[in-house]
Amino acid sequence: MLTNEFLILSKMKAVYTILIFLVSVTLSFSQNNEVIEKEVNQQIWKPFKKSFEARDWESFNNLHSNDVLRVNKYGIRIGEEYKNSIQTSYQKPTTKKRQIDFCFNQRIYKENTGYEVGYYRVIYTEKDKEPRTVYGRFHVVLNKRNNTWLITQDWDTDTMNGKSITKEDFESGKCL
Repeated sequence: MLTNEFLILSKMKAVYTILIFLVSVTLSFSQNNEVIEKEVNQQIWKPFKKSFEARDWESFNNLHSNDVLRVNKYGIRIGEEYKNSIQTSYQKPTTKKRQIDFCFNQRIYKENTGYEVGYYRVIYTEKDKEPRTVYGRFHVVLNKRNNTWLITQDWDTDTMNGKSITKEDFESGKCL
């Protein structure tokens, strides 16, 4: 009888040890993901927002790798071609102001690579005109090079399955 109780206690102890190990690994992974998210927010998304809104093409381009792959409804642009298009676009005179915000549905990291999926909202304002709001979906690939996160691939669209991206889509994610 004592032997059976000992075996049961030993098995329970082993099960508890495995459960504690699994919980601690899960918590460690979750905490590591949170640390990386905060780092990416500081190095990519906050400067992205600031440079996009200020039309600061130099800061904006510095968030992207020199071999960045950019894909949208206008086609594919790679590296210098994309960065030159940003410089040209951001230097055009305009009275429009713009504000961009992000909400994320998925943020996955492995070592020095990140993959993020979410929605953006851009609000355009111009004197004596009603504000115009545009929504879109994005997928980005990030790489950490020399301790700095960079956007290496960037894809976005304003439609999914033939339907326009909406405020409700945007609000479905975890907002920055």
